[in-house]
Amino acid sequence: MSDASGPPRRSARWLDRRGASILLLVAVLVVALVAGWLRFAPRSAPKGVSMTDLHGVADLKARFNADRGVTRLVVIFSPT
Repeated sequence: MSDASGPPRRSARWLDRRGASILLLVAVLVVALVAGWLRFAPRSAPKGVSMTDLHGVADLKARFNADRGVTRLVVIFSPT
C-alpha cells in the first residue's frame, strides 16, 4: 500500500467560515435592496394615469385605438 503524501485535506464541510461570511453578506445585501425598493417605490400612479375596467374585447379595441401615438400598457388578470 502506498501512503499518499501531500497537503492534508480539509474536511469537506458545506458551510465553512468563508462560506458563512459570503452567505451573510449576500443576505444583508438582499435585505438592503428590498428595504430601499420599498422605501423609494412610488405609492400611487402619476397624475393622469388611471386603470379602466373593460367589459369586452370591443371596449379594449376602442380604448387601444383611441390612444394612438401614446405608450399603452395592457394588463390581463386571469384566475388560472
